[in-house]
Amino acid sequence: MSMQPSDAVQAGRLIHWGLQVKERPALHAEYKELLDRYQDRTEFRSLTNQFAEGLGLMILDWGDHGLVLGRSPDSVFALRGASFRSNRQDADDRLLDGLVQVAIATAVFPTPRELEEEATVARPPVTIEEVDEILRRLCQQLAESAQREGDLAITDEVAGLHEAWRAYQRRLSVHQTRDNRLGPRSTQRIIQRNLDRLHELGCFTQQRSDPSAYQATWRYQVLVKELAATALYQRIRDISDLEVEAPLSEN
Repeated sequence: MSMQPSDAVQAGRLIHWGLQVKERPALHAEYKELLDRYQDRTEFRSLTNQFAEGLGLMILDWGDHGLVLGRSPDSVFALRGASFRSNRQDADDRLLDGLVQVAIATAVFPTPRELEEEATVARPPVTIEEVDEILRRLCQQLAESAQREGDLAITDEVAGLHEAWRAYQRRLSVHQTRDNRLGPRSTQRIIQRNLDRLHELGCFTQQRSDPSAYQATWRYQVLVKELAATALYQRIRDISDLEVEAPLSEN
């Protein structure tokens, strides 16, 4: 089938819809039609992939919930640390945001076996307290390792991990303000802020029955499967494997 001049426009429209992370094909006839076209027409799929690549994007997956786009670090659409928070942040805040993001992924996929399951398999909700507990255990593991062996950090990723866990360990889990909100520097408030931001990005839904519990979406699970190959995620996964086998309530 020959390519039509409008195909490039339609490829751009599909990318346009994919960037609107909370929109669903079932609610927009054009979005659904373009996804069907992407599924069925090899030429159109190839053109759309090239269009995305030119924008520093990659199509990771697609389905009834829409198109999942990954972003290269130099893409204009890449989410920068500075844009993740609306307010100013210091170096510790940036380190903690990165550490918390990886811990959230670990809470959603506590074992490698679960990470290998289809992204369409619904994961149990995670809570702010659960993520905090995972990180407290991780900090303890790393502190004990550093005491035995010293900091053996060679790569930038591992060096950043050592800086981050020390910064995390210095913070209180909970610090209530006068109006009974979590203090901005408490670790549970940092986790809440990160989960709320992921909710805004279409990666989590918040549980109505328990505001501290968040349910990962299909989009988030697809993205984590790409993240899981990174050195930092694997390092945390290696350290925490033994810990996550025990119930979080155990001492």
